[in-house]
Amino acid sequence: MGVRQLMGQEIARFSSGFGHVVRSVLGVGQDGQPLLFTSVPNGSDVSCWDIRTGGRVWCDNEGMSGCNDRALMRLPDGGLRLACATEDGVEWWDALTGRRRPEMTWEEQTIWALTGGVLPDGHPILLGAGHNGKMYRWDAVSGDLLGTSPSHADRGSMMAVGFVSFPGHAGVVVSGDDDGRIWRWNPVNGDQMGEPIEGHGCQVDIIRGLPVPGKPLFVSSDQEGVLKRWNAVTGAPIGSAVETGSDVFSLATASVGGVPVLFAAGADETVRAWDANTGEPIDLRLRSAVVSALTQPDGTALVATSTPQGEIAVHTYSPLTRG
Repeated sequence: MGVRQLMGQEIARFSSGFGHVVRSVLGVGQDGQPLLFTSVPNGSDVSCWDIRTGGRVWCDNEGMSGCNDRALMRLPDGGLRLACATEDGVEWWDALTGRRRPEMTWEEQTIWALTGGVLPDGHPILLGAGHNGKMYRWDAVSGDLLGTSPSHADRGSMMAVGFVSFPGHAGVVVSGDDDGRIWRWNPVNGDQMGEPIEGHGCQVDIIRGLPVPGKPLFVSSDQEGVLKRWNAVTGAPIGSAVETGSDVFSLATASVGGVPVLFAAGADETVRAWDANTGEPIDLRLRSAVVSALTQPDGTALVATSTPQGEIAVHTYSPLTRG
């Protein structure tokens, strides 16, 4: 049996209007159709794109103090919230209309990374990794600050944050700092869970929850492009570390035909993929410095990439085959 392959086809290609890589996140509109949201590092542009036409749905070029990360959260009324992490804090939008929400702006600390989460009662929250070493929690509906993790004298800057959800549990917030440590938090009250994990030998850049049914797993990536999988409840490592050989700029996850897939892209402009449950490599022929992914209701997955020239491509991938 050969290495499993992801077989896909390009369904859209269009220019972002910028001559450099743009970061993206995939979401779903109220009509069930996928949308692509992009931002640029200097914070000068945030846009929403119709994948079917390649046209902008909306664009906000009012500007902000940089865009370190972005996150989408589904609201109880069916709406969609977009948040961007800035040098000053967090900016918010109604993602479907492009309406900026200045009354929700939070400006107290540089936030390096964001992710969405859901409380046990179904209420959406935003989670942030702060330069001051704290993990932040905001109400995704109102933008109100719900709380932070406790101060810690021996904690450096938080650089990454992820949320792990699984049945019968409130979930776990996971953050990584610039000393390579991984911290776990209760999403309801912000209390620390267990001791920090000495996860990496250098700064933790990205953390993502893994969509493995019934298993509370997440993946972390450091400045040297080393990927490690962990159990969020016990803090135990899962399998062997993966050395990509390149700086990793983005991680994304999706389920393809029921198989949880982890995607990584970075400095060498090579998109790599693994079975998120077993760690088995998956053959994928895509070139890009960044990647985002979205599971579709029919069991396929959308994967969006951006070239160094700012050209966006979207592919659809079907269940895996053996090569």
